[in-house]
Amino acid sequence: MKAVYLLLCLALAHRAAASIFRHQHRPHTDSLLVQPLDYVDQYQHHEKEIKMRLRRPGSSSSEETKERTSYDDLSDYASPLRSVDRNWNSPLFSAVIAPGEPLPYGDAISWRGVDIANGPNSLVNDKKDIEQIFNDAYKLMQHVSEEDKKKIHDAFETTAAAVNEDVHLNATQLIKKHGYGVEEHIVKTDDGYFLTLFRILPKQVSLDEEPRPAVFLMHGFLGSADEWLLNGPEKSLAYLLSDAGYDVWLGNVRGTKYSRHHVSKHESHPDFWHFSIDEIALHDLPAMINYTLKTSGQKKLHYVGYSQGTTVFFAWAATQPESRDKIISMHALAPMVYMSHVRSPMMRMIEPGSRFHEHITEELGHGEFKPSKEIIHTVGGNMCKKEIGCKHVCSNENFVTTGVDTAGMDPELIPAIVSHLPGGASTRQIKHFGQAVASHEFRKYDYGVDLNTKIYGHRQPPKYNMADVKVPVSLYYSEEDWLVHPKDVDRLHKELPDVRDAYKVPEKHFSHMDYQFSKKAPEVVHKRLIESIKKTKTY
Repeated sequence: MKAVYLLLCLALAHRAAASIFRHQHRPHTDSLLVQPLDYVDQYQHHEKEIKMRLRRPGSSSSEETKERTSYDDLSDYASPLRSVDRNWNSPLFSAVIAPGEPLPYGDAISWRGVDIANGPNSLVNDKKDIEQIFNDAYKLMQHVSEEDKKKIHDAFETTAAAVNEDVHLNATQLIKKHGYGVEEHIVKTDDGYFLTLFRILPKQVSLDEEPRPAVFLMHGFLGSADEWLLNGPEKSLAYLLSDAGYDVWLGNVRGTKYSRHHVSKHESHPDFWHFSIDEIALHDLPAMINYTLKTSGQKKLHYVGYSQGTTVFFAWAATQPESRDKIISMHALAPMVYMSHVRSPMMRMIEPGSRFHEHITEELGHGEFKPSKEIIHTVGGNMCKKEIGCKHVCSNENFVTTGVDTAGMDPELIPAIVSHLPGGASTRQIKHFGQAVASHEFRKYDYGVDLNTKIYGHRQPPKYNMADVKVPVSLYYSEEDWLVHPKDVDRLHKELPDVRDAYKVPEKHFSHMDYQFSKKAPEVVHKRLIESIKKTKTY
């Protein structure tokens, strides 16, 4: 009998240990996005387990199931891909398959270099599903010439990359390199995050000089202050504004490479990353703007936002009436507010109405936005590799998410862009943008029906009302932006009460990242923006 009790205790102890040490933060094998050529051993090892899971319904559990099922009532959200009989547990992969290579999930549907698993359990029925996601982005990549592609390849050669010191410099070093002074300021938000601000000091300062008007620059999604500096003093807006006589401040929101500290949370823990656009607009932006005004001695400032930098501003200005007393003018470069017509495959696949939403959000997790190379391949990296051919560009989150258009950039600049971006973001941020694609509105973060009711008092999160943005706004947009469609900008224009300028960049091929890195940006965007600031009355 003692032997029986001993065996029973050992069995219970083994089960408890297995429960304690089970790897929790990765999804089950059948929900991974895989590239068979790189993961053949993995699939040989798990082949039996995969087949067993594909035969039975059900998905892995998680402490944040409510967050992943944000759209419990899908009838509230329009989507051509919605289906009540969708199999959320079916596999997904994107890869270039070698001839004769066995496919782990049956046959593949191929479309212009994009391969998605197909078969009885597949999310994809036919090529129309793939075409609907990728076709617009594919069309906007066709003008990159073979000569430009070769230049991009050459820029990443060992000898070329070695002489580009900007690859290794941080924001302070980049500013000092060009002869400008720089100050680093740390700002604490009211919810405990520490944010870094950079202040560019002019090359020459006169003792008799009047205080300079302040201009605050806010970076985009997956960016940081670096993006305002990489194009050099002749082309970067930050330097051009400083040379024009302005006190230039560069912000960094929580989660970026320069703002990764908190009073009690560590960046290695998911709790640090539990923030969306709402928290940045509510806490980060007012903290940085108030600090800039106090330190510069100004009562108001000019605000220039790019990409997500416009999103957080409009969310802040729509909900905080005091914003109108602090802003002289707001200049929105590529305003990401309404996203109904977004052309980015990543945004189309992560939006809650997509067939791929559950797979991608499960793989991304709930902490920092750090997509695996399999996700990058799936959401456009493979298509990019076939069209552009450069693995460095086509594996970079910024290029694959916002637009793989390098034709307007100096090839020598691209290695520096890839080394500095992405600058850091939370998974909730990109999920928030995905929700905007699905809802066709600009709303607060959707936690799901139950939590929405508790937090907001309604099943759906409230809208940000653009009619409440009572500051002068100038809009800058382009025809071929993957994230910002002219139709969505037109809607924003109609809803804002005080639009001073709605300027469509007169370049045929001008993408989302071109506002920061195009050779033509100083002439077609920055010049007009600086003149607009000069003409705006201070008070």
